Amino acid sequence: MLLFILKMVNVTTVMKCHAYRRIFVFNYTFMLYAFVAGTIIAFICGIISFFVIIRRLSFASHALGHISLTGASGAVLLNLSAMTGQLFINIIAGTLMGAFGDKIKKNDIAIGIVLTFFLGLGTYFLFLYQSGYSGSVMSILVGDILTVSLEQIYILLGLAIFTIIVLAIIARPLFISSIDPVFAESKKVPNKSLSILLFLCIAITVSMACQVVGILLVFSLLIGPAAISTQWVDGFYKPIILSTIISILTVWSGITAAYYIDVPISFFITTIICFLYLISIAKNKLLNF
Repeated sequence: MLLFILKMVNVTTVMKCHAYRRIFVFNYTFMLYAFVAGTIIAFICGIISFFVIIRRLSFASHALGHISLTGASGAVLLNLSAMTGQLFINIIAGTLMGAFGDKIKKNDIAIGIVLTFFLGLGTYFLFLYQSGYSGSVMSILVGDILTVSLEQIYILLGLAIFTIIVLAIIARPLFISSIDPVFAESKKVPNKSLSILLFLCIAITVSMACQVVGILLVFSLLIGPAAISTQWVDGFYKPIILSTIISILTVWSGITAAYYIDVPISFFITTIICFLYLISIAKNKLLNF
């Protein structure tokens, strides 16, 4: 009888310790890694989102998300990381988009057909991949930041630093050419070079963001933060700062909510962004009423 009571006390103690650990998110290493990686990705998405909005490149960003499927599934088929494939194909596609930007804008039908081809090719690669099919597909489509490793965090940090350096160099002339193309042309601003570098940054950001929200919902982190911030503030620095804050807080909220409720992180992130955007639109409607 005494032995039974001691066993029950021991089980109860273990359960209490587990419950105590679960209350605090950072008690688990994988959650700490998820928050660090999520912060890095959200920070870059918040910045790049502003340039996507002012340059009206939402369709191109969406296109890179679709193209990512081919790179990710092809990499998985070759026993490489999905992010490696995404980076490879997105950098190539992004560079081409930047170089032929004007022609692309005038050929929406053609680019739509090309995207359909890439999507079909990615689906075929996934079909060929048999081992661990279900888990890999879900990870690629909706993201899986809870499995990020320390090595991947270092890679994300390196990509983020590179992207920030490039954006810091091109930010001012890019903003001027977006707001006043005629003035930028008179000052001989190298618009094509700026476009290529921006698309390179977008390609890298898409590959990073897919780790959080997946290929299907990457559009939300690339468009949402700046779409919300520009409804509240004007100028150059203020929208970028607010967009970055929104992006980081949204990712933090999504990771935390998913930890306690056991629902995909991407669902919470897209829901929060959609809700904030609707509030922003409603605010403007009321002010203009």
